[in-house]
Amino acid sequence: MKIKLTLLGILVSMGVVSAQTATTKPVGYHTETAKGNSFTLMGVNVGNAIAAAGEFDADAATDNDADFTALLDEGVNYTVQNITTGAAAAVTGFDATSLTTDLAVSSGDSYEIRADVTVGSLFGAANEAGLGAGNASTADVVWIPTADGFSQIFYDDGVGFPPRPAGWRAIGAGAADQAGTSVPFTAGIFVQRRQAADLDIVFVGHVRTEATSFGIGSGFNFINRVLPVGVALADTGLENFIAKGNNGAGDLVWSPDGNGGYAQYYYTDGGGFPPASKGWKAVGAGDADKGGETLASGYAIQRKGEAGSVSVAIPNGLDL
Repeated sequence: MKIKLTLLGILVSMGVVSAQTATTKPVGYHTETAKGNSFTLMGVNVGNAIAAAGEFDADAATDNDADFTALLDEGVNYTVQNITTGAAAAVTGFDATSLTTDLAVSSGDSYEIRADVTVGSLFGAANEAGLGAGNASTADVVWIPTADGFSQIFYDDGVGFPPRPAGWRAIGAGAADQAGTSVPFTAGIFVQRRQAADLDIVFVGHVRTEATSFGIGSGFNFINRVLPVGVALADTGLENFIAKGNNGAGDLVWSPDGNGGYAQYYYTDGGGFPPASKGWKAVGAGDADKGGETLASGYAIQRKGEAGSVSVAIPNGLDL
């Protein structure tokens, strides 16, 4: 299926530093709408430029052609992606030619390293995105998935008592500045809007052009689509990774419907009772084919079995 890039536009192409050769990646932007007086799940489908790229020389994160001490900055959070497998993990340390990371690699695997986007870079150091400011009880809240729950970040307007400077804060973390809080590129985030009006948020950055693999656990997993354009369910390849079943008995893909609710999709191999045809279906929609429905920028997978992984394919003809 020929798919056109439908976000407002790829703006320019930019050169970036590589451990081996210069690399060119597109940049672009997309707009997400946080619905008034509700929680909106969304993904940030753009990110920072590539800081380093190359190939690993051993079954560890070592590249003898690199100088990570020249390419990476101390005090900045980075994520390394194994382009060969699609998996990604945090960089927790580095020397000239090696990374400290939990990422599984093999000799010859290609990689890219990017600085993490942060609350401040996404929404503005002074909340230029226009989220509702206030205190922990009145401000809009950005919910960022963590290993054990969520970080709840809001913009404190500094009004009231006790006197305090304005800035990004986390619920339960006092006056600590949270502008540098990382937003993992694999994660879907929630914006809890406490204002009545909808808010359009524009995300600008570099586009990833390779498939990404995500680890998922039992229960709900909130995921970033990563691709900077809507892709039809039938083109995602998700059916190769999720548990199948009729009438939603298998894993469910929860995709925001743009109106504050969710469409719940599942994949069936067909058969069963009542009889179903093979393909993507929606809970409550009978046997209607839903393979042409668009996967939202951020979505959830409700995993009903054991932990595993999923990957969203780069569809043939996707024009990046």
